[in-house]
This record gives sequence, structure tokens and C-alpha cells, in this order.
Amino acid sequence: MRLMAAAMLCALLTGCAEPDRPEDVFWEMYRRQATQTVVHTRREYFETPEAAAARTMVRVSDEIYDYASGRHVGTGIEHWRGRSVVRTRCVDGAQYGYLPSRQVWDGPESSALCQVSSRPGLGDGVIPGGLTDSQAEEMIASLRGAHHFLTPLAPVPVDVDGHRYLRIEVRVRPVEGFDMPHLLFALRDAGLDPGTYPFQPADDTRGGADLTYYADPVTLLPEFVHRRPLRAGPVVRVEYLHPATVPENPLADTTPWTLRW
Repeated sequence: MRLMAAAMLCALLTGCAEPDRPEDVFWEMYRRQATQTVVHTRREYFETPEAAAARTMVRVSDEIYDYASGRHVGTGIEHWRGRSVVRTRCVDGAQYGYLPSRQVWDGPESSALCQVSSRPGLGDGVIPGGLTDSQAEEMIASLRGAHHFLTPLAPVPVDVDGHRYLRIEVRVRPVEGFDMPHLLFALRDAGLDPGTYPFQPADDTRGGADLTYYADPVTLLPEFVHRRPLRAGPVVRVEYLHPATVPENPLADTTPWTLRW
């Protein structure tokens, strides 16, 4: 698969002969991101396409997790009619609340909401992190075989704000009435326990959805993901931050971040 993906990149970027399986680029991107030790994403979530279009209230979940050390920093941010504020931050299982008027943190206090297993904003809900090469290969084999519900299309080079990306469209289509749980089945096929592994699949989109990935053509790591339902369902925008690192002082930065796009 890696050789085919490399050949496809060659075709896209230099014009050499194109292989027969352009979807291999998506799966190589999947493998590379799934084997990242530290994952850092920022996510916007809207319950409906109408809410996404209005953008009256925008909530951003900023999640960092180190699969090697177990360190976790998760932040909830709100952008409301031009006003932006950091609301809460989880640091290694403890919760802090930010008081903007005093510019101080209140806490720490224990909270079940700060357990990594309760943080759906980690990653994009489709690609896990922290896997070994062999685990990633097993998971991909499962998703391309018994638990197939993702259909990647051929990547297309695009320029956005002066940066080159590979845009990869992925069709999410229900299989036997459900789709995202197949990710948990594939995780199990890779020898991992879906009940304890720090990964939550994206919300079910039983009516189908379309994903658009924007990947760096050099590292072939995802930079942005946009998920849109075919009918009713949530709209999600995710930005990956690379390189992903856990901050030395997780409470130092109180900037109410937005996504770059």
C-alpha cells in the first residue's frame, strides 16, 4: 500500500504514471495519522447544517493527548456573537473553570467529564492515534474488508491561502443500518479494546455523510477535515495541529482559539 501511495503522490505532484488504486493515498494518510504518538485537534461541532450556516454560537473543543505518557489537556471555548472566551480546561483528569473577569482559573476539581474516554473532540472521530504500524495496518485491512463503509475518492491538489494541499473526498455510507461503530470493530480487529482505548468514533450518520480531508502533500498528514451529513445530522470541522505536543504549563494560555479556516 505504501508503494502505491508513493506512486500516486508522484503522479499528482510531478506527472509520472498514475497507479490503478488512487484510494491508497487516503489509507496511507490514515496509517500515518493513526501512528502519531501525540494527537492535537481543534473541532467545531454544529447539531444541524442550519446551525453551521448561521454560526451564531460556535463551540471549539481543543484536545491534546499523548498516547505514550497518558497526558491529556482538553479545552472548551465559546464564540458567541463576536465575544470569545475560554470556559473550561481539563488537565490530566482535573477540571478548571476560567473566570474572565478576574483572569484566573478556578479549580482543580475532579470531574468525570475530564476523562479521556468522555472527550469526543479528540481526533476527528474517524482516525485514531497511538497505534503501532502493525495495528494500523490491521485496522485499515478491516476497514477495507469486513467493515467497509468508507469509500475514498482520488486526491486532488488544491491551493488554499497560498498553501498546497491534497483534497481527499471520502463517502461515508451506512452498512446494515449503522456505520461509525465499524471503527470500533476495526479497532478490535487490530487487537485493541474499544471499551478502554482513547478513541471515540464520530457520531452516527446513518443517513450517510461526506468527508473532505485536506492533507499536507509532503508529510501526508491531515490538516483539516469537514464532515457534512447527506440529510439530517451534525456538521463537524476539525483542524489538526502538527507537530502535536503537550504544553509544559497547560494553564498558561487562555487564548480563545479559532480554527484557521
